[in-house]
Amino acid sequence: MSNSSPDLSRRNFFKVSAAAIAAVGVANFLKPSYAAELNVKTVALSNLPKDPVEVAKSSELVQKAWDYLLGEINSLHDLALREKVLSFYQNTVPTFMEQHQGKASVSKVYQKLLQENLVDPALTDEAHLFPPLKDLNTNPQPFFSAPGSGYGSHHAYPGGLATHTAVNVEITKSILATYSHIMDYEYGYDMAVAGQLLHDLAKPWVFQWNKDGSCLKEYTIAGTGAHHIFSIAEAIYRGMPADEVVAQACAHNHPGTPKDEELVVGWIKAASILALVDPVERGLLDKDGKRLPTPHKQAGYLVHLGDHDFVLSVPAAQQSVIALKEVAAKDYGMNDKELEGEKFNTFRNYIASQYSFMHIHQAMSESDPYLAVKAIARKVVS
Repeated sequence: MSNSSPDLSRRNFFKVSAAAIAAVGVANFLKPSYAAELNVKTVALSNLPKDPVEVAKSSELVQKAWDYLLGEINSLHDLALREKVLSFYQNTVPTFMEQHQGKASVSKVYQKLLQENLVDPALTDEAHLFPPLKDLNTNPQPFFSAPGSGYGSHHAYPGGLATHTAVNVEITKSILATYSHIMDYEYGYDMAVAGQLLHDLAKPWVFQWNKDGSCLKEYTIAGTGAHHIFSIAEAIYRGMPADEVVAQACAHNHPGTPKDEELVVGWIKAASILALVDPVERGLLDKDGKRLPTPHKQAGYLVHLGDHDFVLSVPAAQQSVIALKEVAAKDYGMNDKELEGEKFNTFRNYIASQYSFMHIHQAMSESDPYLAVKAIARKVVS
């Protein structure tokens, strides 16, 4: 059920939203180059929090993103869908692993993936197919404390998954509003937004934090990051609607050409092998098992378009880390060994979670990078 007024039609709602988005864009353009208005606590270098959950909870930026995501889940009109999506955020355990608790089962699905040519060369044995999982009753970590990607990529700090997902959801909603405003037609809000909300649901499992403040490295399956395959498998296993699963599967590529569609089909096949389901019977693939259901629903294209925060956030993260290392060495006295270990990772994780690499990178682009990052890092005192 919509939370909007009965007198506010969805078409008018999207027109109002488009105008609001434009106004917010102008307002944000006039803001300082980094989030100076955020309430960031000053902490001594020796007292920086190391626990990722504590770091994420300490960040106003991350908590705002988390609250936003919970609000967007609540915006889904289908109540059953809303409750299902929320359940993923509350329970980050990969429940499809109920079926793969023994070595024999893991070996069987590995061999099946191998037969279907869905195993990448670096994944040389079944022992590395799945990330560590303590048990089926304990979350690998909360959704809100996970990084947005691997440690050398975008939003790699505690809470990065929340900020990354929030940005992509807002992009997706903006695209929906744009088509409504410019093209005067509306599309299925629920499938597109739900697909985006869940597109990275396996990252709390795949990118668990190491003791040194870095996170686990990721293998690839079927030509893409394993988290994507696991996310699709989990959505299938928990009984998400076929349209949502297909839309979610399209996050990493669109099915606009036969070659591109073949990739998405491979991801769904790999995920279905892990979930132990027939993708054709579930309505995830066409009758021949070689194509997505036709004609294609637009939700998949919209999720793919919305999942492009990485275009800017990957270089932003990588360049910010370089500058943070320079500041850590010059102003905090970290030596080469410390710059590659826990001491720097703790420093980096705290600063990035408070401001994000996006804000840091923007500040770097407007003045001397070293001086800009030094000013941002002033909340950590040596």
